[in-house]
Amino acid sequence: MERCRDIFNRIKDQGLEAIESFVEDRASEELFLDFKRSADNGAGRKLHNNDRNNFSKCVSGFGNSEGGVVVWGVDCSNNNTGADVAHTLVPLEDPKKFLSLLEGVVSGCTIPPHSGVEQYAIETEAGAGYVVTLIPKSNSTPHQMVQKKQYYIRAGSDFVPAPHDVLAGMFGRRPQPHVFHHFILPKPTMNLGELKVSFGTMLHNEGPGIAQDLFAICLLEQLPGDNCQVEFETPDRENWTGMWEFDRQLSAITKPEVRLPPGANLQPFIVHISLAPPFDRELVISGSVGASNTRQYQFKIDTSFEMIQKKYELFAEKALNNSFSENEEHEIATAILKDGRA
Repeated sequence: MERCRDIFNRIKDQGLEAIESFVEDRASEELFLDFKRSADNGAGRKLHNNDRNNFSKCVSGFGNSEGGVVVWGVDCSNNNTGADVAHTLVPLEDPKKFLSLLEGVVSGCTIPPHSGVEQYAIETEAGAGYVVTLIPKSNSTPHQMVQKKQYYIRAGSDFVPAPHDVLAGMFGRRPQPHVFHHFILPKPTMNLGELKVSFGTMLHNEGPGIAQDLFAICLLEQLPGDNCQVEFETPDRENWTGMWEFDRQLSAITKPEVRLPPGANLQPFIVHISLAPPFDRELVISGSVGASNTRQYQFKIDTSFEMIQKKYELFAEKALNNSFSENEEHEIATAILKDGRA
């Protein structure tokens, strides 16, 4: 997972506690984290011009770099080392309205617009609160700040104009692919006491460039019981070649002539798991996917044997009575095969 998304998800999960901890711990601004105080505390009918300028610089700087998170409603000051640290909470009067104002200008604050920006509002009991902005690394760099006609990058805890050689590299770079995975979960089945769940790993190219040398690795680290088994299926042998290592790991890579255009998908393998009691260990399956000239993504299924036992018993009862509600079979598979890093 990208560092900026990890920060964003942690703040979303912890809510107000995370915001308050930044000030209590005197958290420093760094490569992936920036604190901003709204010029009018979000009270205006439209976004204050200073806030718009700051937002545009953040979108340009983080988008042209490795991505980052902006926390709105926290004031910074220099500590005795000269670092900018979270000093005071200055909540926005109406965080949901402020979020809406930010979303209303995001498409017009840089050229080209950054389509991957995400926002999240955190409210206090009094109705005030904070907004957290995720600005991931962009596939459409370089992004120019509209107001100042300047290109920025993130350097340490600051946004600085992009040096000539960096900017020249951005303009001269060929469009890059962006390959990541998602899971396809068919309905589980039960036969003679074995619950069979499966997942297919699909690789998708979201970037503007053509992807080559795609790879996918899947490692069986642990089965939840001695009566459980795993089987790997490779349905697309026309495009993929692979190795089965130590009866526990499948490594697949596309053949040299295979290319994945923007918006297209390829499926390297399907994993079939047979679950039968007793369950006394976690189910652990990990892996990684990627392609040449792209970042690597990892996944990990890590499910407790208590959860597996619970879902096994539920499925057995429902199957016996043929009493599954809509999507319930799929929900059971999702609970067993949840990707902990997605």
